[in-house]
Amino acid sequence: MKCLVLALPFLALPAAAWAGDEVCLPTRMSLDDERRERQDVEMDRQRPDDTTRLTPMEFVYRHSQFEVGALYTDFDNSLALKSHLGYYLRYGVEIAPHLEVHMTYRYNTFGNGPTSAAVQEDVRIQTLLFGATYHYPLMRDFELLGGLGIGPSWWDSSVVRNETGFTVSGELGVTTRLWEVLRLKTGFVFDGANTNFHKASGMSVNLSWLLGLEIGL
Repeated sequence: MKCLVLALPFLALPAAAWAGDEVCLPTRMSLDDERRERQDVEMDRQRPDDTTRLTPMEFVYRHSQFEVGALYTDFDNSLALKSHLGYYLRYGVEIAPHLEVHMTYRYNTFGNGPTSAAVQEDVRIQTLLFGATYHYPLMRDFELLGGLGIGPSWWDSSVVRNETGFTVSGELGVTTRLWEVLRLKTGFVFDGANTNFHKASGMSVNLSWLLGLEIGL
């Protein structure tokens, strides 16, 4: 019995040593990390962080975006033009996370004035804008955006003298993802047009409502 009592401390040593060792168990599964990384990638827009691996042409192709849509414009009273629906086409490249530079072409043609007039005026307005847009993600499929653009504009008429002007444009809108590379866009466009068309002078302010589709490659 005494031998058993004396042996107890020696028998307890391995148990104490085992208990003193920290048992290293994994706190999370590697599959969780992979799933989280995959979700982060899916939630983010295109992020041009591969500039060192791509040639300039490959970079432009991978981060390009096309946009097409319609603009319903309420023209400034000084231009003596009725409100009308026009169309636009945009090509852009995302040069930094959420920052896109783009070129936009707008086209609007319509008959101006009352239909009872002896001579009906045919008006054609074209604008070419160069600018940039910043996309702010609100959630996975929704983004708030704001952009600026500047460029020349051409104001043609079948009755009065044609004019060339200069346009400064601001845009505020939202986009929602419809499909992996397809987004619906809506918003408002504020244009400041400097032209003498229809004897207008100074800066004319035009307000447009926009509806378009963005296609990202």
